[in-house]
Amino acid sequence: MLKHMFGRPDNWRMFMKQLFQQCTFIGFDSLGLISIVSLFLGMVMTMQASYMLDNPMVPRSIIATVVRDSMLLEIAPTGIGAILACVVGFKVTSEIGYMRLYEQIDAMDIMGIHTLNYIVLPRITAAIITFPCLIIISLTLSMFGGYLVSIFSDGIPKEYYLSGLITNFKPFEVTVAGVKIIVYSFVVSSIACFLGYYFNGSSFDLSRTSTKAIIANCLILMALDYLITDLML
Repeated sequence: MLKHMFGRPDNWRMFMKQLFQQCTFIGFDSLGLISIVSLFLGMVMTMQASYMLDNPMVPRSIIATVVRDSMLLEIAPTGIGAILACVVGFKVTSEIGYMRLYEQIDAMDIMGIHTLNYIVLPRITAAIITFPCLIIISLTLSMFGGYLVSIFSDGIPKEYYLSGLITNFKPFEVTVAGVKIIVYSFVVSSIACFLGYYFNGSSFDLSRTSTKAIIANCLILMALDYLITDLML
């Protein structure tokens, strides 16, 4: 599928229209869920780190450093990536499978449209574009959530929290997170498109196939998380 999806679009205008529609479908429609989850993750992690590091010998600023590194290296790219794998995997598989079920893809093939290029490529490209943007938003909101805790809680003063966010910051961690989310976005969208494009069955089977996309995405995402972490860290 990946081999044959590349090629010059038959109509660049329609291709770009599809790309922008999928960026909205995959990225913008997931923004609300990701924002709420990320905000509360940052708040909860800050409270838990404050509880675990409640020792006079430990500087209070280390709480923010722990939250920052945990979110940057694992929770944002992999945790939020897993949520996106579930949401996007189900939506994309269902959408393309629906087109296959009602013979819309067959009609395009008869009309001479390069369906892999028209249907699959915009969705994979949109995922690669929107996933990193969502992770950046997730990281920002999680850090803000921790800051809210520092304002309204006695666990960590906000001055210590802000100083801890920049203490011992390693830019390479951003590279690791970036590699993870780009790989995840490609894999998640590819599996969803593959299962939807080659779907064969009834409407009942389509729901099972969409669920299969969620399971496959999560399992492969965990394996890739271990592999990338082992290679880069």
